[in-house]
Amino acid sequence: MKIKISKNDVIWNYIGIVVSLAGNFVLVPFLIKFLSTDYYGLWNVFTSLGAISVLFDFGFNSMFARNIAYSWSGVDHLTKENVDLASENSQVNYVLLKKVIRTCQIIYIIISTSALIILSTIGSVYVLNVSLKIHDNKTVLIAWLLFAFGVFLDLLYGYYDAFLRGVGEVGADNKARVISKAIQISLTILLLLLNFGIISVSIANIVYGLIFRGMCKKRFYEHEGLGIKLQQIGKVPSNDILNTFIIVWHNAWREGVVSIANYLSNQVTTLLCSFYLGLAATARFGLAVQFTSAVAQISTALFISYMPAMQESYAHRNFDRLKDYFSWGFVSYLILFPLGIIGIMIFIPFINIIKGKEMLTVSLLVGVGIYQFLLKYRECYSWYLASTNRVIYYKSFIISALVCTVLSVVLVGYCNLGINGFIISQIISQCIYNVWYWPLYVDKEMNLGFKEKVDRFNKRMRNILQSL
Repeated sequence: MKIKISKNDVIWNYIGIVVSLAGNFVLVPFLIKFLSTDYYGLWNVFTSLGAISVLFDFGFNSMFARNIAYSWSGVDHLTKENVDLASENSQVNYVLLKKVIRTCQIIYIIISTSALIILSTIGSVYVLNVSLKIHDNKTVLIAWLLFAFGVFLDLLYGYYDAFLRGVGEVGADNKARVISKAIQISLTILLLLLNFGIISVSIANIVYGLIFRGMCKKRFYEHEGLGIKLQQIGKVPSNDILNTFIIVWHNAWREGVVSIANYLSNQVTTLLCSFYLGLAATARFGLAVQFTSAVAQISTALFISYMPAMQESYAHRNFDRLKDYFSWGFVSYLILFPLGIIGIMIFIPFINIIKGKEMLTVSLLVGVGIYQFLLKYRECYSWYLASTNRVIYYKSFIISALVCTVLSVVLVGYCNLGINGFIISQIISQCIYNVWYWPLYVDKEMNLGFKEKVDRFNKRMRNILQSL
């Protein structure tokens, strides 16, 4: 069955991402106002440690999302590499779909439980160690354990978000995101006003996850009567679950390596910052990372919304449609990212006024923005390769991440370059290989040059404007 991404889906995708990230922007003034600099820096440590959940996921989330899309497109069976050709009029393979879902559920019970044990033990030791200056171990530990429980719940039920995107329900996914984010923002502000401190954010984070995942689950099984049709198939045999796992694992562990690489490239610097430079510096660096990451997410929203359609197009080997989707998403990213960074610059004076001291500078924002741009630039091309079920870039990603980590330790720990050392390490590690090689590889495979990307983008933009 063809996956159609409507204008409504794209609009809701932008609304969802904008509300989600704007919500974080709305919360920043309240967090800066009601939390001390050390507590705000500690919250950035929480979010960096929470990002470890991506490592526990080990690539299964994106793999299952793709396999849901392939099953929905009507492929006969899954393969370890590439995708079997499906005809344009093929129907949903419900038997394969249920195998994928059941395999996913079992795997995530194991993953989420493991994550909770590690975060609540080793994670607690690390959090207490970096927060020695706060002198309130009880509050710190309660806030951290609540946050870790939220990570556990996100992992246990987080796949329903991926399932919705896999069947092309981008709009429904983001409607759930908007509602749950609005509740999270309101609850966080209320608890901060009631002097719950850093615990406010941890509690609201749990509530957000429960509401968001619950709404995604409900909508997924309602989609075209999917829940009823899956019930009619019956129980999935254990050997089918094992066989599905073996097929999925072939690329899942590679995706896991990529997840580790992305974590080292984007989050470990925050942890190293807290270790070498203290929580006050981490608060400034974390704020810049938060703003630039938000810009990067908004800029790639269009690309991400069309990924299920790209996966379906590849399954049907409709390369012209695939080029259109890729060009539309990629060129929009190149336009929106620098505009977003310029927009953030306008608010720098207001952010510094709220705190009463300099928290963010133009040079810090631009520096962090450059490496965030490079990370998403290379990911646009890796996302295409992943959509074709080929995770051939995992080696270069992990090597670059290790280079970044080693350079960070050398430039910050030994050369005393401060936050600039982290920025330089990020840029150098990506420019060595990933930023130029994978774009050349994909462009050559698709026979799609930069001029053609722009032409396809302009053509689609003219069609949209003419239809208004």
